Amino acid sequence: MKEATIPYGTCAVPLLVPGGQLVRRLTPQTLPPASPPRELLAAALREPIGSGRLSDIARGKRSAAILIPGKARVAGTRDYVAALIAELNAAGMPDERIAVFLADGTHEQHLHSDIETLLGTELAARVRCVGHDCRRDEVVDLGTTSYGTPVLFNRRVLESEVKILTGRIVPHYFAGFSGGRKALVPGVAGFPTILANHRLTLDPKRGIHPGVRLCSLLQNPVHLDMLEGARMAQPEFCLNTLMDADDRMLSAVAGDFEAAHQEGCRQALDVLRVLLEEPVDVLISSAGGSPYDDNFMQSLKAVFNVQEVVRPGGTILWVAECSRGINPGFLSWASIQSDTELDRAVRERYALTGHNSLMLRQLIRRVEVGLWSGLPPDTVSQLGIHPIASLEEGLSWIRQRHPRGFTYAVVPHANVMCAALEPTGVVTTDERETLGHVA
Repeated sequence: MKEATIPYGTCAVPLLVPGGQLVRRLTPQTLPPASPPRELLAAALREPIGSGRLSDIARGKRSAAILIPGKARVAGTRDYVAALIAELNAAGMPDERIAVFLADGTHEQHLHSDIETLLGTELAARVRCVGHDCRRDEVVDLGTTSYGTPVLFNRRVLESEVKILTGRIVPHYFAGFSGGRKALVPGVAGFPTILANHRLTLDPKRGIHPGVRLCSLLQNPVHLDMLEGARMAQPEFCLNTLMDADDRMLSAVAGDFEAAHQEGCRQALDVLRVLLEEPVDVLISSAGGSPYDDNFMQSLKAVFNVQEVVRPGGTILWVAECSRGINPGFLSWASIQSDTELDRAVRERYALTGHNSLMLRQLIRRVEVGLWSGLPPDTVSQLGIHPIASLEEGLSWIRQRHPRGFTYAVVPHANVMCAALEPTGVVTTDERETLGHVA
């Protein structure tokens, strides 16, 4: 009998799994932070990658926009926004010429209390904080990418003379990695841009595009399209953070939005990707608790980020409170029983829940999935997933499926990492790209 804990909402729940052999507790193998956030950020800003210092770039400019992620992500905003403002002030730009934009794509609008949580009371009062509404805000049309995506960005962001992209870099199940260009697409993009970009998750013929994978950039159409769109906006600077599973800042990269992001992705691949030699029978995986498991859409990372390490026919116990519920679009797609018809319908009537529903359907065809959440059992059942009312019930369900012993792994923070199987044999250049190595 092995003991661990698993995050669920705001709790860390004791986890006792009788009858199984614990193969590994899958967490990023990171060392404690080498320095406090202030020092890590100062070093990154002092030696930017592929660009001049922000204070030099901003000198003589009249306005700046700092794009930050919203409350659904912990990125170190309190520390790095303060550091960025100090650089802008050093260039002669006063606080009243600086705006912080919540680059949150299609996510819900923020309250003032949310902004204070992100920035701290003092900082939130110093600078203007602006939300972005992808369906209502005035946007500027910059053209169309080679993938056919219309490039529409928030007018107020584009009118700022210094545009600074920020965020946290983690593996992302369809963009490859977060950070960098994502502050613009989907961060402050118009809804048609977001919809067209995310539709690129679909293969031209059927299913999900093979380049759309965790930690994959070089052949990923979603990433490449984001990059094209971001270039049209011509951002002047970027600052991204890397953090451990406990949300402690490990490092920061700054400078040119492409060069700095690439370096950050290299670091993330080294520290946030966990490899197993063989698949396990059972995976117990959490999205990392609140805010990462607040809704069903965000909680998908608990399974999509780690599904590769479960053998076909195996079992996943998915742990996510989903206190803010589920987008009803998931239930509409789930009502289509035929996989072929679902694929056709998603292409004909694409919505942001579409590619996620295809990915979920692929998953439940390969393994059995149970979800311990606060969602109504009927809702979970409609998704083709076994509803679980408690952790104890989930463990009993596992033992029913695997009565003679099983191997298992526990993933407490699947939202900020990925798990994969060790590659075997000789790895070609193309395979390295597929496995996620960045240029």
